Amino acid sequence: MAKNKAISLTEGNIDRLILAFSWPVFVSMIFQELYNVTNSMIVGNYVSLKALSAVSACTWICNIFNYTFFGLGMGTGILVARYYGAKDQQNLKKTLDTAIVFAFAGGALLTVLSELGLPLMMRLCNIGPDIYADARSYLIVYILGCTAVLTSQMCFYILRSFGDTKHQLYYSIVSSIVNITLGLLFVRVFHMDVVGTALATIISQFVMVALALRLIFHYDGIEFHIRNVDFSFAVVRDICALGIPAGFQNMLIAFSSMLVQSYINRFSNEIIAGIGVAEKVASWGQLISVAVSSATMSLVAQNLGAEKYERVKESIRSSAIISSIGTIICVVLIFLAAPFLVRRFNENSEVIFYGTQMIRYSIFSMFFINLSHIYNAACRGAGNVRVPMMVAVFSQVICKYLFVRIGLSLYYDVHILYLGTAFGYTLAGTLAACYFYFSKWTKKHGLR
Repeated sequence: MAKNKAISLTEGNIDRLILAFSWPVFVSMIFQELYNVTNSMIVGNYVSLKALSAVSACTWICNIFNYTFFGLGMGTGILVARYYGAKDQQNLKKTLDTAIVFAFAGGALLTVLSELGLPLMMRLCNIGPDIYADARSYLIVYILGCTAVLTSQMCFYILRSFGDTKHQLYYSIVSSIVNITLGLLFVRVFHMDVVGTALATIISQFVMVALALRLIFHYDGIEFHIRNVDFSFAVVRDICALGIPAGFQNMLIAFSSMLVQSYINRFSNEIIAGIGVAEKVASWGQLISVAVSSATMSLVAQNLGAEKYERVKESIRSSAIISSIGTIICVVLIFLAAPFLVRRFNENSEVIFYGTQMIRYSIFSMFFINLSHIYNAACRGAGNVRVPMMVAVFSQVICKYLFVRIGLSLYYDVHILYLGTAFGYTLAGTLAACYFYFSKWTKKHGLR
């Protein structure tokens, strides 16, 4: 089979590189978001409102795994980009071998631990007795896919570090088609309800992993043989040192949101479903900034490895401008289309009302979280993972949770839940921008 060539980000027009790097990530993330919305749309339209409420109530439990794995994948990507930019082939191969073995072993271990800890997580999320059985069945099956989710995150960050984002797009499309097809088959033909949607998701994830691994092991200069694996605990330590702060940050954000979800779950099923749908729709407002930030991190890491410091600064400036313009356009479109988008999940008038309200109260805060994504990605690409973690934990975990808890104790109304999300995102973006522009660290390391 012909070898694939990785792409250097240390040469060429930066704006063009950002756009060429980001658009496949953006489109592939749209298809990945279909994982989040497909299950809700299928159960909301073909099972029942109760089933939709059960899946919505599980959202932040599922995100604990997704966000934690995101951090480990990102840590791997930083190392790969750094060694690739420095043309250090020996450490590059060692990192790749270690990352793949670590993903499979770590995913299997987390599957076992998560299944054992599931009752505690459901209790913390305050899932009501009328939807408990459906939620538990969904989560038991979903957690079986931990290995696939962790490995796919590792693979995608490796591909991004090589400057390859198009294959992520192709594999996400294939995987999404598999997920939708199997979800409809399991629910409408085999009547497996929420279990069917969860099973479709993990099968499609394993399909995506198989395709990504096959590509990575056919890159020029990269070979993987099970009898000659260059595994290193030192590399595991480096991956964890770079990735765990981001993963821990996102895990805490998900955990905090799970606690907030416990307040949401005290309201009616219509409100639970409406807010659950709104969170999925509103998250689309972050897709552009997340896609551009992945380019930012890889550009910063590769160019620092190549010691091209002026190019690092230009990359960050261009990323912030492109991401902000794209986010504003996306946010306005979501605001205007909110009722139409929510209706695609369920025709219940109350679900549509509360979902639309939630979107319109929180969507413009996506501009601030956009700034957080870009400036935090720049810091992480330069090896600073702790400060972005502390900023995110303070704003999106501590402050958001306190806002909701104190707010509901003073004024028990669903609008407090809407405003809590907007408050957390706005504070996160403001603090990230302040750190980037005023800290001595960013100036010392040539980021501004």
